[in-house]
Amino acid sequence: MENCNSKKEKSSRYPLYFNSPINQKLKVKWEDGRKVLNTLNTNYSYGILEDVLNYGLDAIPLKNKEKVLVLGMGAGSVIKSLRKRYQSKAYIKAVELDPVVIKLAAKKFNIIPSSDLEIIEKDAYKFIAKSKKTYDLIIVDIFIDLEVPKEFYSSTFWKEVEKRIRIGGFVLFNAGIDLTEEEIDQFLERLPANLIYQVIYNVFESNTLIILNKID
Repeated sequence: MENCNSKKEKSSRYPLYFNSPINQKLKVKWEDGRKVLNTLNTNYSYGILEDVLNYGLDAIPLKNKEKVLVLGMGAGSVIKSLRKRYQSKAYIKAVELDPVVIKLAAKKFNIIPSSDLEIIEKDAYKFIAKSKKTYDLIIVDIFIDLEVPKEFYSSTFWKEVEKRIRIGGFVLFNAGIDLTEEEIDQFLERLPANLIYQVIYNVFESNTLIILNKID
């Protein structure tokens, strides 16, 4: 991983700004001693988002998870967490729509393809619809700025996710920011019956995480 403690890295070169066809303006900056990627209105990778996803991963048994699918890679903070914090040696397939974010992941955060990491530039909704492989863990973390696109709440999307998760496998869904209980309940009603779930409200005061387990 990139040495994020380098004094040279913390020089006046930062923050750096980038134009994106998907996320409009992106910013790489130092924040509380960590290099992060932000959109105009929120943290996008590393920073508080990394903390949110780690909160969910802490509640999932990650031992013996051999294949992981990440839908919404961002700049790869969850990949860093899996490798460093959880010592995962799983094969990871990461899907990211924004080509600028994929380039920043490589150049600024050293998240690059390898024998155990495949990065695919594609819309996650289209990817899951055509995918045939199954996984032990699927992480769904798809935002455009502050919003999760509506299609990722749909029963159609979650029926496809259910097909791609192995029996006994888990899904971690970063479901949104400042969701109401009514919105969450409406989403839960759309889930396949063989996905049991745990809802974690107000993670770091704003995010809702949903952990799903395929039982048969």
